[in-house]
Amino acid sequence: MLDRDSGVPLQRQVSDQFAALVRSGRLRPGDTVPASRVLAQQLGVSRNVVLRAYELLRANGFLTARHGSGTRVADSGTTGRTTPVPPTTSRAPLSPQPPRPTDTGEGLWQPWEPPPVQHASHALDFRHGTPALASFPVAHWRQSLNTVLNRADHAMLGYGPAEGSPALRAEIATLVRQSRALDAGPDRVVVTGGATQAMDILVRTLIEPGDVVVIEDPSHTVLRQIFGASRAAVVPVPVDDEGLRVPDIDARVRETGHDPARVRLVYVTPSHQFPTGRVMSRARRRALVAWARERGATVLEDDYHNEYTFTEERLPALAAEPHQDVVVYAGSFSKTLFPALRLGYAILPRPLVRPFLGVKWITDRLTPTIEQEALADFIARGAYARHISRTSRLYRQRRRRLLEALDEHFGAGVRISGESAGLHVLVTLTALRGVAEDEIARRAAAREVRIYPASGYYVQDPPAEPSFLMGYAALTPERITEGVARLAAAARETDLPRPA
Repeated sequence: MLDRDSGVPLQRQVSDQFAALVRSGRLRPGDTVPASRVLAQQLGVSRNVVLRAYELLRANGFLTARHGSGTRVADSGTTGRTTPVPPTTSRAPLSPQPPRPTDTGEGLWQPWEPPPVQHASHALDFRHGTPALASFPVAHWRQSLNTVLNRADHAMLGYGPAEGSPALRAEIATLVRQSRALDAGPDRVVVTGGATQAMDILVRTLIEPGDVVVIEDPSHTVLRQIFGASRAAVVPVPVDDEGLRVPDIDARVRETGHDPARVRLVYVTPSHQFPTGRVMSRARRRALVAWARERGATVLEDDYHNEYTFTEERLPALAAEPHQDVVVYAGSFSKTLFPALRLGYAILPRPLVRPFLGVKWITDRLTPTIEQEALADFIARGAYARHISRTSRLYRQRRRRLLEALDEHFGAGVRISGESAGLHVLVTLTALRGVAEDEIARRAAAREVRIYPASGYYVQDPPAEPSFLMGYAALTPERITEGVARLAAAARETDLPRPA
């Protein structure tokens, strides 16, 4: 993170911060560092700044460059590290503990189902949460699958550990350390069937009848189903431009007739709030962690768009030091790779690992092993990093085209939030205040454009103007341009009901 108002040259800032990460053990011998072009793009500086910083680091023994293997952190003997990294010790295998019974026979909430999609394949669909599947490197994925299958033995084809493949857990630990500043060993990583399963298991592990779960308002409808199934009181707390309004938690809980001391879990999406897209501020993050620690509550950080940030400053994960004792970090590969993979993970405080595994062992025994091993190979060979770099450029281009097209057609009559990260934006048509979202969506659908009303994600205080989630990752710039033009035409229809 660079301070452009400082008198310290940018290349020196980059060099000094890399050196500090190596000395502290956050970057370790053999870890790869980003390509100079990629890091320059992420930091919003010229490539020469990064090249000069890397030269300084190599000259001081922190980095080493080898043809064919990229630039890596040098062996610890040459870096002058002052804070030693604790040696890896052999641990007893993680053993599950029997979970407490949670089912009293009462009916669960009915599962939420999205409305059926019935439109021609050539329709312009701004569905959120869908990555650019046409850009997925199928050949590289097939290579990783073949590599794993060629070395498969009876052990790999049998029941694997409930906590997941050791190889994949190690790769995940490295990924989050490098991209989210979250320094957690593989023994705190549990592989799950997507982030949703991680949330469900955490609820089963922590929540007793009569407890309180705090969620953001607005939030995804499915979350209210997951948390409501626990027979906890689910209390929505509003978000503003800084994220969850932490000072309002106690009052909101009391308004529902519950005791704030019974809050066991607080669910947040700090890096890209769903659906508004707002990023939780540093002050609000500190306040949330302090509140949770004081109350003995656990914070569940859903980092569903963790790899895609489009601003110069990228905040670390909420679960990064020194917060990891009260924060569970949930991540997924559904948005970065493809949804059908169904691989996610939870990074847990140490006291939660065994109880969490106890529930997972009973609910599904293990996550599919072959896919885990293939993903570990895919990451280790650098294919994952290259895919993220390529799709980041692609999504920047598509995001820019969407914002430009909305400005061209709606001008001052549109308000956008969430453009700093993720794969969707929240679009509010301020000029159509008083017109029903469903009517606008219906008119757009008649022009073969599919958009998604946002008011259903709010428990209280839905937006006064029609608002829509618009995903852009799966659409080419040309189709984005055409889709926004058709949406604008639908909004201009003379018989569209207008406010009095």
